[in-house]
Amino acid sequence: MKKQYAVECESKVASDCLRKGESFDNEEEAEHWVENECWIFSGEWYLCVECNQQIMLNISKLQTKKMN
Repeated sequence: MKKQYAVECESKVASDCLRKGESFDNEEEAEHWVENECWIFSGEWYLCVECNQQIMLNISKLQTKKMN
């Protein structure tokens, strides 16, 4: 089999975003890999750890601006 399945990060906001997880022979293995890597599953799509951190940083910056 050719490794043709990989889960994509839907956000792609972080400069170090992985864009895609590792490639596997089937979709189930690809999803298992991103879950083991602690990607966030929304119910429809995945978000890599790097993009999640960037989004959280952006939110905290907005909260700081609101308080000032």
